[in-house]
Amino acid sequence: MSRQGANETTDLARSPMRPVALALCVLSAAMVVLSLISDGNAFSDSWWLVAFVLWLLLWGVLRSMTRGVAERPRAGLDERERGLRDQVSFIGYQCAVGAGMVVVLLMVVFQNQPDMIERMPALLTTLMLAASAVPSIILAMSGASVEDADADQDE
Repeated sequence: MSRQGANETTDLARSPMRPVALALCVLSAAMVVLSLISDGNAFSDSWWLVAFVLWLLLWGVLRSMTRGVAERPRAGLDERERGLRDQVSFIGYQCAVGAGMVVVLLMVVFQNQPDMIERMPALLTTLMLAASAVPSIILAMSGASVEDADADQDE
């Protein structure tokens, strides 16, 4: 049994999900910075748009690697996958609410600065994208094996 635990730890360290999840986190942080330093609307800023397309690609890859467990409807999941999804979905929901509140607070603080207010839609978009990816990122980083169900069925 302890040998199996060691193999799971080694598999997690070798898992390609972790670098993709980390890259998605770093890219999300970069997009937040880009949305705040852009000249006006970040949706017309080429760096932010390139980061956005790359973010979508990385998120698609991560969702595929985690088999979409965090995003699939409850009916399409087995009991173990439902438990994983329920754990990470609530955290993603809390992040989305927190991100929305951050934007509202920034809008109140900078209400007399139109240049800053122009940046809020891109910041809100970036934070909502990041919040929507949180469940898949947590699954990838936690090492909760989403392949276990397929492996158990094959044996």
